[in-house]
Amino acid sequence: MTWLIWASVGYFFNALVALVDKSLLGRERLDNPAVYTFAISCLGLLALVLVPFGWQTPSFIGWVWGLASGLCFTAALWVMFTVLKSGEASRVPAYIGSLNPLFVFAVSFLLIGERLALEQLLAFVVLVLGGFMMVSGRGGLNKKQISLAVLSSAIFGMAFVFLKLTFMETSFITGLVLSRTGAFLSGLLLLFLPGTLSSFSHMVKQTSGGIKFSFLAGQASGALAGVLNSYAVSLASVTLVQSLQGMQYVFILVLALLISYKWPQLLREEISSDVLVRKIIGIIFIAGGLWWLSWSYV
Repeated sequence: MTWLIWASVGYFFNALVALVDKSLLGRERLDNPAVYTFAISCLGLLALVLVPFGWQTPSFIGWVWGLASGLCFTAALWVMFTVLKSGEASRVPAYIGSLNPLFVFAVSFLLIGERLALEQLLAFVVLVLGGFMMVSGRGGLNKKQISLAVLSSAIFGMAFVFLKLTFMETSFITGLVLSRTGAFLSGLLLLFLPGTLSSFSHMVKQTSGGIKFSFLAGQASGALAGVLNSYAVSLASVTLVQSLQGMQYVFILVLALLISYKWPQLLREEISSDVLVRKIIGIIFIAGGLWWLSWSYV
């Protein structure tokens, strides 16, 4: 059950970076999702420092799955940041995260032949229901935002299944390096979008030191989350690891409440009594699913 611990800690750090992303994407010099995604894809190359600690020359199919995973991850990030720029920090990752296990379940079923035992399937359902409870009701995303969130979730699902396929072909470190390299190479493609290169140059030259530090600190959390979640995927069912997405936006909700109490305009969160009740019910479902999962997983 060590994978459950690694995944839970990873989702906590994912919550931190989601809140940082939301606050920074509202800034004038960091308002371009393509630029933000490209910057993150560049930082992913830091995974190359792991090469001396376990690189194994992968097979051709290992290269394909690893690079494809990185490409999908970058594409999903770009779409997610496009939605996150105008949506609530707790709702956007929650919409994406609540659907993500369903896409992972479907894709892994088809490509990996992954099957869950009855107890695991029930825990999976409870966890996903908890996620939907946290994002349902009034005050959510509009139709365009929902469509983009669904697209982002589907691409994220493909990225995680491709990553699992990579780990099935090679070592953890090799798979991680391959996926981060794929993310960087696909991030370069974003520079061909009109205005992206000039916006990136402007961001580097004009952004204040404090914002740059916040960005780097947030992405350091994101990098750590990526390593922990990837390690959990290498150890266990990719479907079950992704079903724990609810943990991420439970952490986001708690952190957003604390931040909004002190700085109410920073995240622009909707925190009404109806929303809180709905999300608390979702948390109960997620807690129950985690308990069930901890007893059912073999």
